Amino acid sequence: PIKGNTSATSGCGSREGLPAHRVLTGCVLALLIIWTLLGNFTVCAAVYRYRHLRAKVTNIFIVSLALSDLLVALLVMPWKAVAEVAGFWPFGGFCKTWLACDIMCSTASILNLCVISVDRYWAISNPFRYERSMTRRVASVIIGVTWTVSVVISFVPVQLNWHRAEIGDPTGEGLAHHGDNIDDGSCDSSLSRTYAISSSLISFYIPVAIMIVTYTRIYRIAQMQIRMILSLERAAEHAQSCRSEPSNQPHCELKVSIRKETKVLKTLSIIMGVFVCCWLPFFILNCALPFCPGPGAPAAQRGPYCVSEKTFDVFVWIGWSNSSLNPVIYAFNADFRDAFLRLLRCRRRGFLAAVSAAVETIMASNQAGNTKRESPMKVRLDVSCEWGTPLIKVTSALSFLRDTISHDNVHNNKLATL
Repeated sequence: PIKGNTSATSGCGSREGLPAHRVLTGCVLALLIIWTLLGNFTVCAAVYRYRHLRAKVTNIFIVSLALSDLLVALLVMPWKAVAEVAGFWPFGGFCKTWLACDIMCSTASILNLCVISVDRYWAISNPFRYERSMTRRVASVIIGVTWTVSVVISFVPVQLNWHRAEIGDPTGEGLAHHGDNIDDGSCDSSLSRTYAISSSLISFYIPVAIMIVTYTRIYRIAQMQIRMILSLERAAEHAQSCRSEPSNQPHCELKVSIRKETKVLKTLSIIMGVFVCCWLPFFILNCALPFCPGPGAPAAQRGPYCVSEKTFDVFVWIGWSNSSLNPVIYAFNADFRDAFLRLLRCRRRGFLAAVSAAVETIMASNQAGNTKRESPMKVRLDVSCEWGTPLIKVTSALSFLRDTISHDNVHNNKLATL
């Protein structure tokens, strides 16, 4: 996210030891980073491995979202986690580059969420036109624009120092900027009011407004479609549960309609609720902190939004945690769930295939020493995994196989290992 009046962590006095609370914090943050990496990598691997997922244009946006969240876990989270545990910024001049990566990746993640909402609204509101117009080329252009905007509002201002509030700024553009403070072990970048507000508008407030509008309309369209489908079903035949009591049919249909509409509303509420809860507190503080007086100002002049550095860091991590939740929310539909299960199943079978191949090699060497003996083991190939190596399945019983190998090893003066 865009940084307000915060440092990655400061205070060189804590370099000597690691308090227990920092070790615990490091473990929690490590788990969050690993989960974010695994979740988003699995989404990308599933789309790469399975053709039917690649065939859907809308999954291009899911992959773009997963890549942005993957970059958050690779380029942003680890460095901040190390700084949190160490108690200071140990990466020196990398501070400015890290800040630009933070802004770029977080903005790209949020903009991809906005693009997905617009894509789904278009697909539901005008499906025929969507099928004709939303080609891979159009989707690629949209993704290119999304990432270009993310780069432009991050690397360009940060590298040119347009984002900073300067010391003694007569226009009152923000808090005094103390530089990157690399020498004293901190990575501090106080934002000017102009940059904080404009970047927050592009990175969050405009996208969230678009998402609210699109998901509200999606719900209304789904509501109308549910009622239309129920009316068509009523015209075709009565529901089984209502046949015995025709007088209760309208009541039953109303219950079914309410149940389906509630399910749609629940799904959309989770999508918007998780996103807003993760990012809204941070962006409120991000716009408010540049208006806070300097650290030496009396407490009476500091408003409730002038929070401490540690409090602000907590909201930063809550915002980043949205990248760990996106794979669960956006990729766990039926198609992706099946792909994930097949990925896990094929990897497990791949391991078993290696074991089976080793057993087959042992049997072959035993047969070379005893050509008169027929092989008691039948092997067949199974290509049930769409992308994996053909799976070797041993059809003989394990106990019989063990006895056979042991007998052959003894017969050939070899040591039985099974």
